[in-house]
Amino acid sequence: MQYMVKSYFDQASAKGASVHSLRHTFGTQMVSGGTKLDVVRKALGHESLKTTSIYVDLAREVMDKESQENAL
Repeated sequence: MQYMVKSYFDQASAKGASVHSLRHTFGTQMVSGGTKLDVVRKALGHESLKTTSIYVDLAREVMDKESQENAL
């Protein structure tokens, strides 16, 4: 699976993209969109909510950055 995804990234010239970054983006977007943390935990296959909670911090960083960039 990782080889296949890397192949698509290469075709798209997505430098620096990886399966790992795709996973982080998926988790962060789910949390940013209001998905319950337990649902994100299950989707990512985490055993504990503590592991999944890093996506809350990442989502906050993304929202803060976007707020600053789009401030009136």
